[in-house]
Amino acid sequence: MDIWGIGPRIAIGGILSFAATMFIGFNAEHSGHWFVPGIVTTVFGSALVIAGIYFWFGSVRLIMMRFKSGVLITEGVYRFVRNPMYAAFIVFIVPGISLILNKPMIIMYSIVMLLVFKMNIHKEEQYLKQRFGLVYQDYMAKVKQIIPFVW
Repeated sequence: MDIWGIGPRIAIGGILSFAATMFIGFNAEHSGHWFVPGIVTTVFGSALVIAGIYFWFGSVRLIMMRFKSGVLITEGVYRFVRNPMYAAFIVFIVPGISLILNKPMIIMYSIVMLLVFKMNIHKEEQYLKQRFGLVYQDYMAKVKQIIPFVW
């Protein structure tokens, strides 16, 4: 397995579902709005986007620095989720954009991407179990796969 893991496989499905979701979300006559005042959705959505950017850049930085060392990365954003790059988009950035733009339909993209992620992640996790053995299994027991802070 290379540095990108299952990312390219998820990206293909992600780009297609994102395009479809954005098209439907912006063009549907009755795509709806969130049922809270716009300032609340904008502030909360902005916080989610900022958290997503932190997760994405934090994971990329650690991977670029540590991948070649062959050591399992469990610090930084990897303390919160095992897949912070995917979590950045699925849990934070896309829902945040949905709130900022006041378009609930955009949240469907996160749901589709979560399904694509769940269908593909088993190969990457199997590889990591073989490579790191009990260390990875212990990490799996302690750290959530993609949705942080949900116990």
